[in-house]
Amino acid sequence: MKRLGILTLAFALTLTLAACGGGDQPSGAQGNNDKTNDAAVQDGSQQSAPEGPGNTDVEIPAPKANSKLVFTYQNCPLPMNAEFAPLLDYIGEPASYFEAASCAFEGLDKTYTYSDMEIITYPDEDVDYIASVRLLTGNVATPEGIAIGSSKDDVVAAYGEEYESFGDQYSYVDGDTTLEILFENDTVASVEYIGENPLLA
Repeated sequence: MKRLGILTLAFALTLTLAACGGGDQPSGAQGNNDKTNDAAVQDGSQQSAPEGPGNTDVEIPAPKANSKLVFTYQNCPLPMNAEFAPLLDYIGEPASYFEAASCAFEGLDKTYTYSDMEIITYPDEDVDYIASVRLLTGNVATPEGIAIGSSKDDVVAAYGEEYESFGDQYSYVDGDTTLEILFENDTVASVEYIGENPLLA
């Protein structure tokens, strides 16, 4: 009987310790952000909280741009043909990543997919450069205010009437960059920045 009482007491003590074991877990905003970020990496979606800069100790990069058509993400400009590594250090790791042997160059073409955009790079020796940036959702917009869901009139007001039209697509060209905007029923369905590759010129 005495042994049964000791076992009962030990079991109760174990349950008490287990109930208090959560005290070491992060609490507040930091803990919630960790859980949100984990979920975003798994399913590629982070609708409630967009990605923040990957390294807050890194100053916002200022890469050289050869066009006025430049998308900005988390206050970081992403011009075509800019070296990508310093920008990746700032904007952080993507939700998903894919690489494949380049058809045009020696090395790998790489695709970095974030919750709201996709970046494709091309190789030149050991350096990767931005080849294109495509917006994936209406949660982000161009610096001129155009997003998926904007109207055709909004696009013309933002960029003017000097565009090339290919069916339901408007193409604006400046410097080494083409901004391609595709419409469905006069509403923006796709926004993509495409670089003129200097290695192919």
